[in-house]
Order: sequence, then C-alpha cells, then structure tokens
Amino acid sequence: MQILIFGAVRGALYSLIAVGYVLIYSVGGILNLAHGTFYMLGAYLTYIFYALLFGTGGKFILILSSVLSVLTVGVIACIVYYVLLRPKIKSLTYVLVITLALALFVGEVMSLFFGVAGTSVPSFVEGSISIGGIKVINQHLLLFPVALVVLTSLWYFLKRTKMGQGIDAVAQQRDGAILMGINVDTVNLIISGLSACLAALAGTLIAPVSSVVPHMWVFPLIKAFAIAILGGVGSLAGSIIASFILGYAEVFTSFLISDQLTELVSLVVIVFVLLFKPYGIMGYKLG
Repeated sequence: MQILIFGAVRGALYSLIAVGYVLIYSVGGILNLAHGTFYMLGAYLTYIFYALLFGTGGKFILILSSVLSVLTVGVIACIVYYVLLRPKIKSLTYVLVITLALALFVGEVMSLFFGVAGTSVPSFVEGSISIGGIKVINQHLLLFPVALVVLTSLWYFLKRTKMGQGIDAVAQQRDGAILMGINVDTVNLIISGLSACLAALAGTLIAPVSSVVPHMWVFPLIKAFAIAILGGVGSLAGSIIASFILGYAEVFTSFLISDQLTELVSLVVIVFVLLFKPYGIMGYKLG
C-alpha cells in the first residue's frame, strides 16, 4: 500500500514537471536546461510573496501567493524566450549554453539572497490521514488531484480550443502550420510560458514538504529529461506514463534497496533507454 500511494504521489509531481519539458521541446524544439529553474522559482516566489510581501496570513494569502508565483514564472519564461532564446533559437548549442548559464546564475542569486540552508513554506493542507494503515501527509495527496485537473485541462486546451489546435499543429507539422498562417514565434512564446507555469506549479506544491534551496533545480531537470526519453521524445501521453513509471521505480528502490539510491534511478533510465529503446514508449528515435 505504501508503494502504491507514494508512487502515485511522485508520479503526479513528475508529470507536472515533465509534461512542460516535453511540450516545449515537441512544439518549439527547445531543449531548455533552465526548466528546473522555473520549478525552483515557483517555490521561492511563493515564499517571497507569502512571507516578504504579504506577511504571514491565512490559507487564502498562501494560495494567492502560489498563483502569483506561477504567473510570475510564466512571465519570466516568456521574457527569457523573447530576449535570450528567440534571436538564435535554431542553434542547439546556443540554447543549451544560455539556458544552463541562466540556471546557474539564478541559483547563485538565490544563494546570495536566501543562503544555502533553505527556507520553508506553510502547507496548503495541514495534517495527515491514514490510508490502509499508512500515514500520508495531506500536502502530498494534494498533488494527485491537482495534477489530474491541470493535465486534463491542458489536454482540453490543446485538442479542443482554436489556439491549442494551432499549437498542436506546430508540434505535428511545423512547415504545414506555417503555410496555414500560424505564427510559430507566438506559439513558442505561449508554450514557453505555459511549460514554465507547469514546472512552477510543481515547485509551489512540493515547497511545503521539501526544503526550498538554491540547488533544487538540478534533480527535477534530470528527471524531466529521463521521463522525456523514456516516454518518447515529443509524446505528452508517453511523458505522463513515464512519470509514473519513474515514480514507482524510485519508490521501489527506496523501499527495497536504499533511499539514498533513488536519485540514481533517473540516470539509469537515461542510459538504459538510449542503449536499448531509443524510441521510448511512444516517441521517435533520438538523433
């Protein structure tokens, strides 16, 4: 029962992070090494809005701080795309270098202002409940319904709205979308903001039960990359499936071997998939 519950919680968290990463790559062809930074900023900005700007308050202030955090990160991501990425978007080397440099820079800024010890954010949902004799923190359980609602809404947006269908058209057939009059640059801008918002949302949700520290961007980036490869490059459905596979794999590793080895699972997945199944679950071959 513990493995079932904790694996689902991790899978929900990873799906929010990875879907945004896969989305911006499948639509814009952007390998964004600053994706984990948006996750980190989601957590830090929630703390900043709640503790420094609004002062301590009730749950409404906390939720408002979280919403403002997610929206702010989305705006930051749009600015990053327009100012830093757009001028040389076709250069893979440039994109990789500039996004990695941005991630390192933001991490250092957070260290300078908040130190390396970390900060904390109050829980959106207090307490815990017992499921099958297993004590589960309510904040962890919140991840699953939020991920379900957000990802369902994303699917509806991409498949049932005019703007979403335009984005999907760019992902499926870029040249054809251009011939149809779709502004690819605008699509990339929208997707940059949307993918960052998903990562920031994951950061705000995990902040109450995890230390908010400057280096917290690293492992989410590795996990997002591993999930993208396992699920299949360009496949949103594959990334969701892979998120839960990785989540359960880490929980199994934690329970059966050692909790200290869970972070290695993502690296093992990357190597294994590249060697034996480069197409991933539902994608196309890398390279």
